Amino acid sequence: MAEIYESEFGNFVIEIAEDNFSAYLTIKPSKEFINEKELLNLIETTNISYGFDETRQMVEEKQIAKVYNSPFPFAMGVKPKDPEIEFSPLFDTEKCYRPDSGNHLKKLGDFKRIKKGEPLAHLFITKPSKAGINIYGQTVEPELLESSIIENYLGENVSYSQERGQIIAEKSGYPYMDALSLVHVKSEFTLEKNLDLTFEDLEFFGSLTVNGDIIDKVKIKVEGDLTVLGDINDAEVEVKGNINVKGDIIDCKNPGVFATGNICFTSAENSKIVAGQKIEFSRNMQFCRLVAEGGLYGHEENSSIVGGIYHSGEHIEVAVVGNTGGIGTEVEISITPFTKESMMNVTKQLNNMHEMELTHAPEYQNLQDELSNLEAKYEEEVNSMLKNLDNLPKHILAYKKVFPGTYIRILKKSIHITEELSKVSFSIVDSELTSEGY
Repeated sequence: MAEIYESEFGNFVIEIAEDNFSAYLTIKPSKEFINEKELLNLIETTNISYGFDETRQMVEEKQIAKVYNSPFPFAMGVKPKDPEIEFSPLFDTEKCYRPDSGNHLKKLGDFKRIKKGEPLAHLFITKPSKAGINIYGQTVEPELLESSIIENYLGENVSYSQERGQIIAEKSGYPYMDALSLVHVKSEFTLEKNLDLTFEDLEFFGSLTVNGDIIDKVKIKVEGDLTVLGDINDAEVEVKGNINVKGDIIDCKNPGVFATGNICFTSAENSKIVAGQKIEFSRNMQFCRLVAEGGLYGHEENSSIVGGIYHSGEHIEVAVVGNTGGIGTEVEISITPFTKESMMNVTKQLNNMHEMELTHAPEYQNLQDELSNLEAKYEEEVNSMLKNLDNLPKHILAYKKVFPGTYIRILKKSIHITEELSKVSFSIVDSELTSEGY
């Protein structure tokens, strides 16, 4: 509601707008001589202190007539300005994931997919916000600042890059825009049953939880994390994030179970398991081929590895290595085993495509580029490691026993175990492979 002030003798009326950014003066006709002091006293009563000169100039420029009994601009403030933005999605908002699609995984292939780090929309501040000043001389901030207007577009699993002027996916998944124009990435899904061949070959973007088993030679690629509440049995699994298996990994041979991050499970048998970071398990591993860039860690009391080959780029710690039957078990710490394994996998894919005469396909060139990058990375990692071998202590630790038939290797040094050892740790000391009691 506007405020109204009237002078002592009623010759002047000042009306102040509710937002305090404008004041209008009404001069009433009088038989008496209009006293300027009366007007000054009225202005002092209102506490108006800003906008007189600018308003007077505006009135003169627009030739606004001062007429008795008609309000005319007397003092005008400067209203704050909200920022102006330019927003444009980089995906078809009509043909993307819909929240009402739920967890129907088979439908997801019809929707736009996005990888972590990829742009989802352009969002530019074309004009910054600007503070205003009211007729009382007070600074008034705009209702919307740049930060708040940007937040009005950010939903789940996205962030804003000011440098790029883009909304970026924080996780891999399926982008969509809701009714409020917030940009989201749907990234977490749950399958309430076994994942089997009814899903055919599933390439899944986001993180997936399977409330059951992965079985029946199913092939699955996950551009996120994978959680399995049951077992992975006779399947091919490739994950860009972490794998957490509450049960066991069984009969997953070539290409096996592959994760760029960590892999955690209870037991494993007759399987190839490759992790770009560490592998943790609580019970037994039998006749497996394992690669763990960030270390292999078994439960201090209950874990064992028997038969097979176990490569790590960091420490290997397990309760028991080998068994009383003298089954050959190779345990090795080497340089960048994950990168070497990745190079082998890409080379196999290239050879297969060459045999199928697919060398002109875009995928073939992409694989060649990937192999070149891996080779450069491997050379860099090896050179870096060789310069710092003495400063990178690594050990193979058996909390309980190491049985005969076990082959231990750390970098270039190796030893074949011919007698049972208890609570022992192997490491390189003065360029020699040595053992000591744990």
